[in-house]
Amino acid sequence: MGLPAVAAAVDFPLSGTISVGGQSGALPNGGAFTGSGYDQASGVIAPGTFTFPQSSTTYTSPLGPVVVAYQLSQTGQSSGQVAADGVAALTAATLRLQVISASSPLGPINVGTCVLEPIIVALAGTGSSSGLQLSDPGFTIPPVGATDCGGFGSQINQAIAGDDNSIDLLMAGDFAPPSDQDTIFVDGFEVP
Repeated sequence: MGLPAVAAAVDFPLSGTISVGGQSGALPNGGAFTGSGYDQASGVIAPGTFTFPQSSTTYTSPLGPVVVAYQLSQTGQSSGQVAADGVAALTAATLRLQVISASSPLGPINVGTCVLEPIIVALAGTGSSSGLQLSDPGFTIPPVGATDCGGFGSQINQAIAGDDNSIDLLMAGDFAPPSDQDTIFVDGFEVP
C-alpha cells in the first residue's frame, strides 16, 4: 500500500511571530517550509524543513541595548495532516538556535560558538485555502553551559533559555481540507 500522491516539492512562505523569554517579535522575513507539498485529496502534508534567514533582535541588559544576530534552523523534517474539519498538525519540529554575534553600547561581545538545541516545537492549528495557521503556545529553549558562548552562557540563558516561549505562524499556500466523504453501500458495493 503506497502513500497518497503529493504534488511536486514546494517552498511554502512563512510569516508570524515568535516570543522568546516573554519578548515577542516577528519571525525573520524570508522564512519558508521547504521541499514539501500538499495532497488535498488526503490532507497529507509531505515532509519539509523550516528554514529562516539570519536575523537580529535587540534585548535590554544592564549594559543597555544588546543587538543579537541569530540563525534559527530545523534539524530533520516535519510532515503533517489536515483533517476534513480543518484541524491541522505537523510532527514535532526540532529546531536549533545559534547566536552568531552580539554587540552592546560598549562594543562587540565575543559569543564564540553558541548553540541552543534541541528546541522541540509542536505546531497545531487549522488549514484552509489561504494557508496553515499553526502555533505552539509553550515550548522550551534549553540552556547552554554557564561558560559557553564566550563565557556569557549565564547571561544568554537569562535572556532566552526556559519555557516562556511561543510561536504563531502562517504557512502560506492552499491547504483546503480534504472532502469528508462518508462511505455508502448500495447493493453491497461501496459508493463515495
